[in-house]
Amino acid sequence: MGTVIATQVVPQGLLVPRSALGEWLERGVDVVKEKERIVIRPRPVMLDEREVAIRILEEAGLLVKPDWEPAVPPVSDAELAELAHKFSVGQPLSQIIMEERAEGW
Repeated sequence: MGTVIATQVVPQGLLVPRSALGEWLERGVDVVKEKERIVIRPRPVMLDEREVAIRILEEAGLLVKPDWEPAVPPVSDAELAELAHKFSVGQPLSQIIMEERAEGW
């Protein structure tokens, strides 16, 4: 079960000592009313959807991380700059496509 903490009800609400909440205050707390009691608990850590999906797949044994090297080595910044310069010459691809469509390709 939980820990019983001395609280005080005042016109502004329920006073709970900060020391009782400790590090919960950093990420926030949820206050839930249940039948005859009020439960104060830390907010769950929110993971993004991708992390949740990856964790579920790993736990189910459906996600395999390959242990081999990638087939294509990474491209250096110098190579990327050279390719960008080569592809920047001439017409844009969209213009070439529109011209070919007009010619009936």
